[in-house]
Amino acid sequence: MTLLGIAYPKTQDDWAQKQDWTLVRDPSNRIAGALWHQPDRSTPILCGHFGTRFYCLYGSAFSKQAHREIQVDELQAIVAEGPARLMAQFWGKYLFICFDLAAKKLICCSDPSNQWPLYWAWSSRQGLLFSDTITCLHQTLVDNDERPAWNHAFFTTWLRTGTVQSGELPFDRIQEIPVGCALSYTEGRQPQILTLWNPFEHALKDDTQTPFGILKQHLNRFVSLADQPVLELSGGLESSSVLLAMRAVASADQPLSCAHYYHADVASSNELEHARQVAQHTRAHLQEVSAKVLSFAPVQSVPRMAKPNLRYSMLGFSQDIASQLERQAHTQLISGHGGDSLFLAPPPFGALADAALAGQWRRLKRVAMDLALMHRTPLMRVAKRAVRSVFAADPSDHVNGTFKLLSEDAQHAPFDRRACLHPFFQHTQVRLPGKRYQLFMAFLSLDDVRAPAYPFTQPTHYPFLCQPMVELALSIPSYDHFEGAHNRIVLRKSVSAATGYPNLWRRNKGETSGIDLLGIRDHRDHVMAVCVEGWLAKAGYIDTARTHAAIQQSSKGNSKHFMDLLHLYAAELFVQSWQ
Repeated sequence: MTLLGIAYPKTQDDWAQKQDWTLVRDPSNRIAGALWHQPDRSTPILCGHFGTRFYCLYGSAFSKQAHREIQVDELQAIVAEGPARLMAQFWGKYLFICFDLAAKKLICCSDPSNQWPLYWAWSSRQGLLFSDTITCLHQTLVDNDERPAWNHAFFTTWLRTGTVQSGELPFDRIQEIPVGCALSYTEGRQPQILTLWNPFEHALKDDTQTPFGILKQHLNRFVSLADQPVLELSGGLESSSVLLAMRAVASADQPLSCAHYYHADVASSNELEHARQVAQHTRAHLQEVSAKVLSFAPVQSVPRMAKPNLRYSMLGFSQDIASQLERQAHTQLISGHGGDSLFLAPPPFGALADAALAGQWRRLKRVAMDLALMHRTPLMRVAKRAVRSVFAADPSDHVNGTFKLLSEDAQHAPFDRRACLHPFFQHTQVRLPGKRYQLFMAFLSLDDVRAPAYPFTQPTHYPFLCQPMVELALSIPSYDHFEGAHNRIVLRKSVSAATGYPNLWRRNKGETSGIDLLGIRDHRDHVMAVCVEGWLAKAGYIDTARTHAAIQQSSKGNSKHFMDLLHLYAAELFVQSWQ
């Protein structure tokens, strides 16, 4: 569905003539807002008036407690109280829009799973515009002769950190509403971003929810197995858990389909043995796809996104995979992505600091030994890193390094590392470093939901990133997420207890990081053209000599500059898609 809306337009006459728009009028018959959406029978829409308020709920919301769809009286209570109650008591995939006609105020938001984005822009000619589709909003501004220019500060931040969660976008006129936030606008005032969702506090306070139960709940609500979606099955813990949940909710004769991607020439990437075992256990049809294309392969068509995404480097790979799947471009994919971040694989050193700050004195030695075992590092180093994490102002300090390819001018540009963090980080009282790291990784994974689906026509399902799963994972202390040599222990125990599948406890795992360096080697000329001769280079963001040398080194297997090149390549392809 594509939605476009305006709040308190500056010109009344133009909007009064809109025949296919829903016009929202105040008691004086003045237009307070207008909504247009592309017809889509698969999207439920619930609109109405409650007192002096007009509201719309697009999509579906379900009660966390009663596991049923939201009722009209419940929605009206939310309209009266505000959408914070919606995020606290319900989950799903929805857009919520409410006009308070007496207060001349709009508030709108989407669900915290980030599956349905909302973007907004201020038009000096029209007023406040908002849409769930970046291309629609961008084109609307262009049609108003208000074409957005590039937001140069965004590119410097994104190159350095690889993520911008504050709502800033590469366009100077357009912003997105961050995960779990709402846009509030009162006529005549500045728009505001309100933080509504507290992911630490909104989980159910009982034992009725487990990771495996939430997986089944999400599949039941949002995935039609009759359409034969394809699960991307690596054979690891998360994808195996999703397949086991699919079998649990499917009928005995329901065919299940999954696909395992591997590079036949790279032995360390091949986990086909484990994928075959879980597919056989669940009686699922496994498509074994030997990828012929590596990362950084050139593609003819680059989809337009709201901001750069690291998976731009995988577009050629995805196109090759799609050509080999039995249903090809119309296949809907399911991914286990996100589970490793939520359930801490690998666990951070800050988990030891969390245990100490929480007074878990008897467990400190065990936690420290487990961390030393998993990270293969001495206990003294574990302790030092834990202490350092307590005083780190930014939870992403040990996730994103410094971008080493900036030009001299770009290096001296003002840069606030915290400015790119989610608004929740600006006021949260949680000071436990392991817990803050886990939250940062959760927001990072939720950002990945926006990964380009190209060439598939439908967005990918991410069961691990639904709201109840995120809240459950964040409600568990960081030091309870691992035990002995096993990480993600909460997830392992839950799925194991429900299914008895033994391979959930294996400790060997394939290694795929070298494949990306092979991609740079095989497509060096293409990567060189994109990164050294692209828009960012011409705009003075990067040092072209150092970038040229970094590509040469990476093509020889040196991983020092790999993440730098990944960020740069993604940003360049993003710019190309909009040019």
